[in-house]
Amino acid sequence: MIHLRLAAMALSIGCVFGSTAVLAAEPVHCGQADTLKIRGDVPAAISFDVYRQLRPLSAQRVALFQSAGEVKRLPDGLAVCEVADDGVDDPSAVLVQLPQGRNAWWVSSANVQAAD
Repeated sequence: MIHLRLAAMALSIGCVFGSTAVLAAEPVHCGQADTLKIRGDVPAAISFDVYRQLRPLSAQRVALFQSAGEVKRLPDGLAVCEVADDGVDDPSAVLVQLPQGRNAWWVSSANVQAAD
């Protein structure tokens, strides 16, 4: 079983994805301590290897990985659960699970915050 951890992208990429309205938080089924919220539109990588390859972050790299289905945009305000035991020792990366998602996604730790 692969353990993943949340990673929030420290860079602003609004120009890459355009701006979107804040979405209402969907119900999240995770422990209260593990409930997070995405801060700013952020590219989320399906694997830690892809997360690392996005750096340095550029519109071209994001577009290539997104077209391959290995990166998706998580919108500002989306409620997610942190997968705490991800097996990766990188404090800049966090693994999150979407409310109704099957996959876990790596995002930059700078783009997540505790849910209210």
